[in-house]
Parts: sequence; structure tokens; C-alpha cells
Amino acid sequence: MPHLSVSSNLAFLVSVPLSFHESALLALIGGVASLLLAVVSGLIAYFTARANFKREKQRIYEQIDAQKLAEQREQIKALKQKYLAPLRYYTDMLSGRLDELGDKLNSPEQGKVLGWFTLLKDHVARDHTRPDFAVWACYEGVFSVSTIYYTCCYFQCARGFMAQAPFREIVPSFSVELEKHLVSAGRAFVWDRGEKGIWLPVQEVIGDTFTTAQGSRMTYAELCRDLDSEDAFRRAPYLRPLDVYMREMNPQNAASIGAVLKELVHFLDTQAPQAGGKLGALFEQGN
Repeated sequence: MPHLSVSSNLAFLVSVPLSFHESALLALIGGVASLLLAVVSGLIAYFTARANFKREKQRIYEQIDAQKLAEQREQIKALKQKYLAPLRYYTDMLSGRLDELGDKLNSPEQGKVLGWFTLLKDHVARDHTRPDFAVWACYEGVFSVSTIYYTCCYFQCARGFMAQAPFREIVPSFSVELEKHLVSAGRAFVWDRGEKGIWLPVQEVIGDTFTTAQGSRMTYAELCRDLDSEDAFRRAPYLRPLDVYMREMNPQNAASIGAVLKELVHFLDTQAPQAGGKLGALFEQGN
């Protein structure tokens, strides 16, 4: 029997007449196959588009998070410069001054140091004024006047932070802990059941008095002008601190206040939020 070629076989099959049912069945099979192919193609296109959409959505979210992080970093940087830098500086300066004052009060210099505060108090109270006060405040009396200045600057910085709470929304746990340190420091200035020391309301008054219209602190020269002013309202806030340094402060009180201030400096040095690093290291979880 002769072998038929493949083309001959195909020609034979094509030439075979199909019945109506067979033609309909072939058409149905072809339609179903086309439909299945279309469905498969559609599903592939759908899932591909969905995956692309998710990637694009994730990319947009990452861009938003990066932008938010950059803005928060800049905000933290600005807030640290405005609130934390001066607070740390004047806390450290006052702590060092109290150490120095405690040493002087516990030495043969005690009389001389108390004499400086007495001269300053007499001038501010107008009991005995000094015609050369401007020179004296920057020369012989600079220790006593600068002690008052550091004290007032600290109260101004502490009041500014407590009143504004600038980190409460960004880093609430840091804000709460710093407020606790500031409360402890404020209480350290008062002793003997509240009878002695720089009372809390006076601290508030000084903080308010020392705040300028621009929200900064008075300069040393501005303090000296207040102390030398003929306006009693400008001189009055400084009388209580002068009484404390002149009559009530002793080496033990100075050391006690200084220790609390040193703890505050340490807290600021180790726990202050940083303006760099990962988001989790900067901000509270969930913010």
C-alpha cells in the first residue's frame, strides 16, 4: 500500500465533507478556545496591572513618608536650636556658677562674695545706689550680676519650654520626661518647706520678665539697665533672687540645685531627639 504524505493526508481531511453538526461542534470548540484564551489574557493583564498599581502606590507612599520625615527632621532641628540649645547652655552655665559659688561660700572669700551681692541688692532696692553702677556691674561686681543673669536666663528658658511644649506632638515621651526634669529643677530652688529660696511664682515672673518681644532673652546689658532703672516695676522681679543669694544660699543648697541641673544637662545630652537617622529612632511609634 502506497504511503501518503502529510500534505496529502491534510488535503484528504479537508476535502472530507463535514456534516452540519460536526461543523457546528468545530465552531463551538474554536469559540470556546478563543474565549478561554481571551479570559486567560485578560486575567494576566488584570493581575499585571494590579501588581503595577500596588508598586506605584507603594512608591507614592514611600515618597510621602520620605517627605514627611524630611519635614519632621527640619522641624526638630529648628526646635532644638530655639528651645534646647539655649536651655542646655544656661543650665550648664548656672550649674557651673553654683559650683563656684558653693566653693566661695565655703572659703575665706565668703565675706567678699556676700558683699558683692549686698552691694547689688542695695543698689536695686535703692537703699544705697552706686553712681558707677554700669562700670561696677561689668568689673568688680560682675560675679554677682552675672549670677543673677544666668539664673534669670535659666528661668526664661525653662518657662519657654513649659509654656510652649514644642516637642509634645512630635516626640511626646521626650517632652514629658523633660518637663519632669524642669519641674524637679524648679522645686530645687525652694527649700525649708517653701519658706526659703526662689519661690515658684517668682521663677515664673522672672521667666516672663526676661522674655523679649521676639521670644528670646534679655542681654546682660538689658539686665543691667533694669537693675539700674528708676522704674520700680523693672527692678522688682530681681529682689527675691538677690535676697536668696545674699542671705539664704549656702554650700549645701548650691550643691543640691547644681546636682539637679547637672542631671538636666545629662538628659539633654543623651535623650534629645536627633535630626538624622531612621524614622523609628526619631519619633514615637504610630506617629
